[in-house]
Amino acid sequence: MYRKVDWFKYLCFAYDMSVPNVAHLEPQRGGCCTVMPYFLPGGMLELPLTTIQDYSLFHILQDYSLAVWKQQIQLILDGHGLLSFTIHPDYVRPQRAQAVYKGLLDELNRLRSEQGVWVALPRDVDRWWRERSAMELVADRAGWRIAGPGSECARVAYARVEGERVVYEIAAPGCV
Repeated sequence: MYRKVDWFKYLCFAYDMSVPNVAHLEPQRGGCCTVMPYFLPGGMLELPLTTIQDYSLFHILQDYSLAVWKQQIQLILDGHGLLSFTIHPDYVRPQRAQAVYKGLLDELNRLRSEQGVWVALPRDVDRWWRERSAMELVADRAGWRIAGPGSECARVAYARVEGERVVYEIAAPGCV
């Protein structure tokens, strides 16, 4: 995951997925410090890698459980962020690693069915984030609503501080 973000503006890609939110176990340290997509200069969308890579989990930490991934998943979901995984086919070939990967897929499927987590391809996240950036929050007689392309899938969220935490109340569901 060697990267030169300054070079991205010269590439003709809609999105990139090579910048981790944190990179303490990666060959190139440093990250973007967010679990949310963001636009880079030149219009490319960065979909940050928000979870530990399979190589780091299996070969550096020598952990063949779902514990780290589950902990990261919960933290990211609590912040309404993007769950992004990098899985290498050659690192999940051994049966022990395959079992962990299958467990991860089962967990993501459970989250999709029980909590309505959107499981999407990167191109779909790119399309949604671009539509989202063109939306506007507008007030009318009924209250607040979102206008713009794709707004039928958007939801208004209200935030309030409770003690030391920010708590979100999300209005009626949009598309899933």
